[in-house]
Amino acid sequence: MKNIKYLFLFVASVFLLNSCETGMPETTDLNYVTFEATSMDLGVSIDGSTDYELAVYTTQTTGTDRTFDITVDLESTNADAQAYSVPATVTVPANSNTGTFVLGLNDVNIGDGVDIVLNLEVDPGVYKGDAMVLSITQLCEQNDLSVKLSFGDWASECSWTITDASETVVLAGSGYSDGDAEASAKACLPDGAYTFTVVDAYGDGIGGEIIIINNGAEVVNIPGDYGAGTSADFTLP
Repeated sequence: MKNIKYLFLFVASVFLLNSCETGMPETTDLNYVTFEATSMDLGVSIDGSTDYELAVYTTQTTGTDRTFDITVDLESTNADAQAYSVPATVTVPANSNTGTFVLGLNDVNIGDGVDIVLNLEVDPGVYKGDAMVLSITQLCEQNDLSVKLSFGDWASECSWTITDASETVVLAGSGYSDGDAEASAKACLPDGAYTFTVVDAYGDGIGGEIIIINNGAEVVNIPGDYGAGTSADFTLP
């Protein structure tokens, strides 16, 4: 009966830990520590840095500070080492069951998104929760523009540019391989007038379509039968 009791307490404690947002009910029967969540979506400003305060929870409180090691799972993490900073430890203060640490993020090779996987290291006799997977993306505070191209058989014939009102190229695409079914590109652009221009080297169009989306809304749609090339003007926002 004693083993059944402890198994029940363990399962119940895990449930409470993983469903808690601001703190933990404490128990004297189980020594357990976990991150505040098993997964989180976080963002970092383009060309900038952002700090996040993250938490760990324990099921017990003690009269002295407790320190737990934090490690990065390098096999599961695909973020550039310069894109993040993680402290080596997190401290749960005396008479508390919550500890916090600061995760630093830098926009270094974030691209379309990366993952950082953190683990807690504990002493024998202490149970721990699952790893925390942090999915990192760039935050666009202006116009989050994306260009999506659907190709026919000859993607290598296609090239395109987006220029601003001063005719400066702000986004471009080329060098596709025949057989590519689709391609995409993104940019964070300020408000203003823009022109999208696409050229087909063979003169028979892309075969699919081109869609430009800004902050989730379609602003340009070009059918693939545009011949040698075409252009479309649009304004942001």
